[in-house]
Amino acid sequence: MATPRFLGKVEDDTAILEGEEAKHANVKRIKTGEIIEINDLKGNVYLCKVRSVSKKKIEAEILEKLPTDSFQPKVEITLYLAIPNRPAKVDELIEPLSQLGVSKLVPVLISRTALKKKDVEKKLEKWRKIALNSIKQCKRLYPLSVEEPIGLLDITPSGDLKVFFYEREREKTLKDLCKKNLNVKSADVIIGNEGGFTKEEATVLVQKGFEPYSLGNLILTMETAVIAGISQLNLALS
Repeated sequence: MATPRFLGKVEDDTAILEGEEAKHANVKRIKTGEIIEINDLKGNVYLCKVRSVSKKKIEAEILEKLPTDSFQPKVEITLYLAIPNRPAKVDELIEPLSQLGVSKLVPVLISRTALKKKDVEKKLEKWRKIALNSIKQCKRLYPLSVEEPIGLLDITPSGDLKVFFYEREREKTLKDLCKKNLNVKSADVIIGNEGGFTKEEATVLVQKGFEPYSLGNLILTMETAVIAGISQLNLALS
């Protein structure tokens, strides 16, 4: 059974859980003497032994600092996601995106987005909270960064690889990347919402350096396309 992990702060030889994390630990019935892991959100993870438990605060003795290299994504992936007209769909995507190692999520408003920028901005706090909680399960060091929403024309990709999943692309798939000996440390990916991108938007993305790829002959929902696309990209770059 995996050792439970929490987010806390470290003072000298003591790790401390407070607020929501202390509440979460109590819900999980963490007891004195139990072994837990503490992520200080500064790139460090500690193996600890619980010293005291109360409703508002839990203190633990630090036993050792754990190696963390294996929990760092090999490729820094920025996902530019065209926001769906039901933004709650993004709520359900944050956790799998965290598990798949996406570093940054940038909400994008395109022509087929019915929401306004202010509507998306209202969701950012919730998405960031989900991202923070998600790292405890998948044992990432840092949470997925959820950025401010932007328009399609404002995208400024900087990755070594720029991928654009497009339903009108019929030939190129990510299998083609597997055949290349790529030295990629960062990748920018953009995925559309319901209805996908217009031809004009596709042209803009190509002009910005994105290469169109297909996810297959079937039409996928946005949620399926996101998970399939990121999974395939991880495989192609592994």
